[in-house]
Amino acid sequence: MNETRKELNRVFWVLTGFKVGYLLTVLAAVLLWSDPNLGEIARLPQRWPRHGKPTFANHFAPWDAGYYLSLSEAGYTEGDAACAFYPLWPWLMRWFAPVTGGNHLMAGLLLSNVCSLAAWVLFRRLVARRWGTTAANWSLVFLAVFPGSLFFQFNYTESLFLLLVLVLWWALEERRYGWAWLAAGLLPLTRGVGVFAVLPIAWHALQPARPWLRLWWRERDCAALLGLPGHEVAGRAWLLAAPLLGWGIYLALMGYWTGHPFEGFEAQKYWGVHSIGNLWNVPKFIVGLFTPTEWHAFTGSVLDRCAFLLLLDCLPLLWRLDKGLLVWT
Repeated sequence: MNETRKELNRVFWVLTGFKVGYLLTVLAAVLLWSDPNLGEIARLPQRWPRHGKPTFANHFAPWDAGYYLSLSEAGYTEGDAACAFYPLWPWLMRWFAPVTGGNHLMAGLLLSNVCSLAAWVLFRRLVARRWGTTAANWSLVFLAVFPGSLFFQFNYTESLFLLLVLVLWWALEERRYGWAWLAAGLLPLTRGVGVFAVLPIAWHALQPARPWLRLWWRERDCAALLGLPGHEVAGRAWLLAAPLLGWGIYLALMGYWTGHPFEGFEAQKYWGVHSIGNLWNVPKFIVGLFTPTEWHAFTGSVLDRCAFLLLLDCLPLLWRLDKGLLVWT
């Protein structure tokens, strides 16, 4: 136990040092950059600062971060494009802002780094327990240094969402269903895709029934029905209500704040690419996949498509390692 605690402490401080170095490097790059180009920042489709011209702080709150800061400071308003963003993250910034002297930007930066640091430590612990220390260390390195980890350092929801997903994973494995309920309920309040937590929860709920299903399929004997662990399945299946409840709370809150429960979906029209209909528009997906337009951009990115193809290539390996990983993916 002492060795494990010592190892966790070492990982914690290494990751903390990495984060401090990361942020100092970004700060130095911004300070030394010959042309900060705040005029370009002013043209970004963001709502922060809500009044006046862009400031130096805008370098640390671009794009979506500006919307979250606006929501943290002023809340939701009917017809505002910011309604497309989910409420838990701006809530946390608002609640934590008094700790930073009322500075919502600093509150978001601290929260993002604390959440991602906790998520990284938990991630390494979970991977080490199942696949060993070497796999855990390399997995953590790739998670921390890949380009997209930029969002784990700044005012975005990725840190909180990753932490909640890992808490749910840990809670299901440890059968800590109170924590599972909390994480699954908060995921849809963080990002819309959080409602799909029902999939790994359903996989977990059906685990006790899998041996029975294999037996029944092999024997084709009705007597095998007597072995159905129905109470175990039912005892876990109630967790499926958690993300659905979280989704319902989100709709109720949007209705209270704006007068329309589906105001968030309506606000997606301001971007034109974030429609929920994309989830089942397979022809559009196929056409888009094979018609890239630029090496890397908001849409039409070759780099994004390469990353997606790499993910597809990993699916057979995930299936061999643990079929449950495929459900999580």
